[in-house]
Amino acid sequence: MSENQIKKSIQYIFTENQVYDQGTKKRILSKITNPPQKKRRTSLMPIVVTICLLLGTGVWISTILSNSSQNQNLANTEEELPTNDNLEGISSENDKIAELEFQVSTFEDEREYYHEVIAQILPSLSDEEMLNLAKSHFRYELSVNQTPLTSNGKMEVEPGEVDVMLTFWMTPHYNVLSDEWYQKGMISGDYFSHIEKVEPDNGEVIYADGANVTAQGYKFTNMQSGSKISLKISEELRERLSLDTNEIEILVK
Repeated sequence: MSENQIKKSIQYIFTENQVYDQGTKKRILSKITNPPQKKRRTSLMPIVVTICLLLGTGVWISTILSNSSQNQNLANTEEELPTNDNLEGISSENDKIAELEFQVSTFEDEREYYHEVIAQILPSLSDEEMLNLAKSHFRYELSVNQTPLTSNGKMEVEPGEVDVMLTFWMTPHYNVLSDEWYQKGMISGDYFSHIEKVEPDNGEVIYADGANVTAQGYKFTNMQSGSKISLKISEELRERLSLDTNEIEILVK
């Protein structure tokens, strides 16, 4: 490389890296253009080349970092900007929420209206009518293998396992009835105690529970063909079950 080429290279590096120290520039250029001895020029050349490489590397790294930072900022900006699809989705969700809020408001208005109407009607009901209303908040069902018992109290089942369950449903009174009338609407005592006699007496007591519902009954296993299960229920439970008899017979085919 000639001295003029080196000088131009150094000058270019000064310009690119904004080196304005005139004393430094003069010393370096003086060393290059007026080397006193060959020996010194030989020792100076690696230094000059190293400076060139370092400054050039600095420019290169600075450019890469700058471009990388710009790309990252652009990517972040693109991620933060919502797309048209997102905006449409948000708008749709907001519409659904507004619709649900409107429905809730409507239901609350209706509930308030019905409570006002009921409050006006209840005082005009007789005690018998109030008792029937209270009883309607509770429902009872006697089933055999998940099939409701018929009104005549008789049923046939297949041999094997037989489940007899008495289920009790409670309807929330929603502050329509007073606590006194709500209690009067229930069957007296423990509902399961209204099953007074069970034959055979080796049935396993079983339970089932759910929301506002509970059930209790008997499980009979290995019932043979021709055998029979009999129950006797109270008159009060018979009335609630709307059965024609309080004697229940379950025949195994």
